[in-house]
Amino acid sequence: MKYQFQRVWIRLETFAGSKSGKQLLRYGKYLLQATIVGILIWQILQIGWREVLSELPVHPLYYLLFLVLYFALPVTEYLTYSIRWPLRFWESQSIFLKKRIYNKVVLGYSGEVQLFFWLQGRIGIPNKEAYEVVRDNNILSTLASTLVVLLLLAVFTGTGQLNLSAWVALDDLYVMLAAGLIMLAAAFFLFRKYREYLFTMPRKPALIIFALHSGRMLLLTVVQVLQWYVVMPYVAFEIWFTMIVLQLILSRIPFLPSKDLVFIGTSLEYVRHVEVSAAGIAGLLLVNQVLDKALNLVIFFILSLRDQRQGD
Repeated sequence: MKYQFQRVWIRLETFAGSKSGKQLLRYGKYLLQATIVGILIWQILQIGWREVLSELPVHPLYYLLFLVLYFALPVTEYLTYSIRWPLRFWESQSIFLKKRIYNKVVLGYSGEVQLFFWLQGRIGIPNKEAYEVVRDNNILSTLASTLVVLLLLAVFTGTGQLNLSAWVALDDLYVMLAAGLIMLAAAFFLFRKYREYLFTMPRKPALIIFALHSGRMLLLTVVQVLQWYVVMPYVAFEIWFTMIVLQLILSRIPFLPSKDLVFIGTSLEYVRHVEVSAAGIAGLLLVNQVLDKALNLVIFFILSLRDQRQGD
């Protein structure tokens, strides 16, 4: 079975690396993105563009908190990777910002490939060591994010602050939580058993990196809810908590393109079932999208121009 899986995986990798495979993946990605955008446009048309535009945020704190949300990941990654290597903050921010842009704009984990080559070429890290540390950091980040999602689901559900009744029955939600915990426990068991093949980082730095990523996720959750609250303080917190959980769950789905657009569409579908201004929610989320894409463009242009001048 193991060798059959390896043969299938090698064939898939070979096809994905071929010209036809690359074209199929590219067209599939464009088709999915076009579908998501089409659904989103249809939902906003149902609300009305004029209503959405009139509800755009004007509170200055909203935009300040956006910057916190944007730069939290590259700053945290500087802290985590500095545990293993002596990185310089401003120099490393260029690659960590590019990594964020590649993962959001191109494809999930494409930023890790850019980081891997940067560590080899700029920092001079050996191939095997660079691969292992990038892999281990991603494992710890994924584990921390998953645990935070499960923790928030349990806390919000237990305190009655999570309102997913429009999507799933409460009993089914408990079953899903239990299944998630069982899968996490099984993954932990397999990880412990095959640790030497999957993970090489020593325990102390691993715990520090795990704590940093967990802290980042909790901070972003608080900041995100606060950003929405300052614009629409009359909305019940259970609605914000429901939206944040939806956002976190979607962020954990690997290789899903346009996760932010999927989140906007899902949120607009959700608020149809609660007494909240759909136009106000659409305005909040669309402004974040526009700001994120605009800042991505500006930062990527500046960094690319700088790299060309330096001959990178």
